[in-house]
Amino acid sequence: MLRDHLQRYDPVFQHAAIGMALISLQGSFIQVNPVLCELLGYSQQQPDSISQLDHAYQDVLSAVTEFGGSLQSQPLPQGTFELQIQQTAGRQLTVTIHLTLIYDEQVPQYYLAQFENRSLLTETKTQLLSTETMLRDIQDSYQQLLEKMPLAVLITRNGVIQYVNPAALQLVHARDQSEAIGISTDEIVDSSYHYSLSERRKTYYEHQTPLQSITYLINCMDGQQKLVEGFTLLINYDGGPAAVGVFKDITEQREKEEFMMQSEKLTMAGQLAAGIAHEIRNPLTSINGFMKLMRSSDRSSEAYFDIMESELKRIELIVNELLVLSKPQSKHKSQAVDILPVIDQVVTLMDVQATLKNIEILCDKPDSPVQIVGEVNQLKQVFINLLKNGMDAMASSGSIHVMITTNEHEVLISVKDEGSGMTAEQIQQLGQPFYTTKETGTGLGYMITQNIIHNHGGSIQIDSVPDRGTTFTVKLPKLVSVEASSN
Repeated sequence: MLRDHLQRYDPVFQHAAIGMALISLQGSFIQVNPVLCELLGYSQQQPDSISQLDHAYQDVLSAVTEFGGSLQSQPLPQGTFELQIQQTAGRQLTVTIHLTLIYDEQVPQYYLAQFENRSLLTETKTQLLSTETMLRDIQDSYQQLLEKMPLAVLITRNGVIQYVNPAALQLVHARDQSEAIGISTDEIVDSSYHYSLSERRKTYYEHQTPLQSITYLINCMDGQQKLVEGFTLLINYDGGPAAVGVFKDITEQREKEEFMMQSEKLTMAGQLAAGIAHEIRNPLTSINGFMKLMRSSDRSSEAYFDIMESELKRIELIVNELLVLSKPQSKHKSQAVDILPVIDQVVTLMDVQATLKNIEILCDKPDSPVQIVGEVNQLKQVFINLLKNGMDAMASSGSIHVMITTNEHEVLISVKDEGSGMTAEQIQQLGQPFYTTKETGTGLGYMITQNIIHNHGGSIQIDSVPDRGTTFTVKLPKLVSVEASSN
């Protein structure tokens, strides 16, 4: 009868995808399939493999018979239990055993055991639990870091605040998180900055690009206003995309900067006033002295009038240059300008004066147009000043070289003379009110030149060697054409 049962189960044993065994009621293996042998680490072709399994896995058989004994009193003679099994190689396995008590004519004969290897699932669960614990630890550490940061941190999603750290609560003068969490950042950021705020959100949602640093005016919970500066990073928070903003209060810093700028302006105004007083007092003293001489003299001298006229013209020159310097350069109407015709016009204008001093102006420039954005008359004034300075620095004949070059972002215009040159100390003092290396200069021309170049977004560089000449290099932003930028 047992042999008939074995033959009946044999096809199932051989083709089953899980380990299977027939186990006697006394607790010994009757038949095992290849999958179970492989699971336990045995070859089914080994001699006496069944007896080896009986000996090696006596604890498993004991567990089966103990659990199987309880099935005899159950209406449904089958059940499941879990067991830790150690392979012959030493690996610990977690196995679920599905046990069925087989009857013949209502008499229990043996157990049909199915061994389901749950080790991989258990290991995966263990790894997941470990990973979850590690992530929780990281999140806790991250949370502690945010809580202790001296900078204000806000996490927002779709413009709504999800989290604020204590520094952020202090920044907006909120009593606790309930006052801040859930409100829109539009309520905190002043309405004058709402356009900048909406543009940043648009940039994020359309391009998913990192957001640059920004300055906002914010309204605190108590009505006070502050100026804050910070940056935004894109993160995942509570399972969804969010933005974390890190900000600091720069209200006091900005007030100090404005105070310093105001102090510098007052200092500059004081220096200008002192310089103006000094520069104008000298010719006024001369005029006053000659007027007294004319009054005390029976006849007037033509030379006195010439000197007085010269001194009055000097006062007029100082006043005119001060008026130019005081004009708000930022109000000029900028437009696309080809710098080459501007330089040509300036060279033509200054050529007559240069010829009188036996000076030749040489110009080296590209063949194709060189575009910048600027105001033509102010640019002309810059290069007239530079050419005039070059000619004034040259006592006798010589050459002034004007060179125009470009790179990817800039246009460079160099004016090189063969004059007396300057020392490093003299270069450092250029631009100060009424400092000049010329006998009849006021020093205001270079200040005007600097202001115009600065308002055009450019810079000026000076290279000079005493007795060998000076090179002024003006650098202006290059205007890239639409066609070039699209290639």
